[in-house]
Amino acid sequence: MDIKQEAIKSKILTDSYEILKHLPMGISLPIWEEFHKYILHDLNYFKAKSIILEYFGNPAGHVLVYSVDDKILYFGYFGVANHNQKYITLLLDELIRFAKEKKYKTIRGPINIPTVIYGWGFMKEGSEEDTFVGKPLNPPIYQKIFFEKGFQVQLEEFSWEGHYLKFDPYKIERLDFSQYEYFTPKNWEELMALKPHFLIINTQNMPESGKVTPGIEDLFDNYADYVVKYGGFYMLFFVRYKPTGKIVACGSLLPNPFRKDSRGRYDSFVAFTWAVHRRHRKNNLIILMWGSTSLNTWKKKLRYLSGVTGNDEALLFSKFAKLVNLQERRRHLVLELSL
Repeated sequence: MDIKQEAIKSKILTDSYEILKHLPMGISLPIWEEFHKYILHDLNYFKAKSIILEYFGNPAGHVLVYSVDDKILYFGYFGVANHNQKYITLLLDELIRFAKEKKYKTIRGPINIPTVIYGWGFMKEGSEEDTFVGKPLNPPIYQKIFFEKGFQVQLEEFSWEGHYLKFDPYKIERLDFSQYEYFTPKNWEELMALKPHFLIINTQNMPESGKVTPGIEDLFDNYADYVVKYGGFYMLFFVRYKPTGKIVACGSLLPNPFRKDSRGRYDSFVAFTWAVHRRHRKNNLIILMWGSTSLNTWKKKLRYLSGVTGNDEALLFSKFAKLVNLQERRRHLVLELSL
């Protein structure tokens, strides 16, 4: 169908503040004013654009597009009024047309920047539907239409959740962590000094399913500011190998500002990134990091955990998840189309 039929038209927005006004149409998670600075930072960094679908001049659909090179066009915040099937099809046609006109080789998404708040993927049917950071909701009609247009699954993300078990890793008799030191930065200056180690370890040792956000090297400060403000420095953690003094593992958590306990305190978080240098992977550093981290989060009254993993690590992580009392609660799909 020609998009100009039935008084339906499209337009492109380039002004970040105008784009910000339209983002709520494309995602189920709340876009609070206090998050605007984090969103605007990423919109400006990527020079993002919005494709707007209009029906008789009124917004009927929205998708954000951005890139870091001339090969992959990323999209996010894809949504239409009342989840109308016709509008989904028309907006998707516009997205594909835009990508072809700009000569991109691949379309990938949805990846909603900043990902530390708005996450990625279309939610798979049967998932939990409560509001949780990084877990957008949508009816399955979206991925159904994307599949009909030739999109395939690039990443299936599993969310394991529950009221987790805490433990002190140093008290596990069969494990010896005497050569390792788990620590967290005390302030922003120390975190910035540790930043290069965090980026290198994650880049070189994280599985491919964990490398979702493009341009993460330049987004670190923006994302860390969010983590520290709504959580704390304890949500970024490191492991030092004492014999050499080198940092050999690190990880991060994400605070969940969308959920509070009966006293109005944040009570949940996401176990976001975990990476261990390949030479130290047989030394159970994941257990050291999680055990030590669980003690810190417990002290902060955080009782509910969402641990995420991609399809390439799902089996391994599922065994660990069950040990700490988590169950699979959600799945999200990142889709891709080769042009």
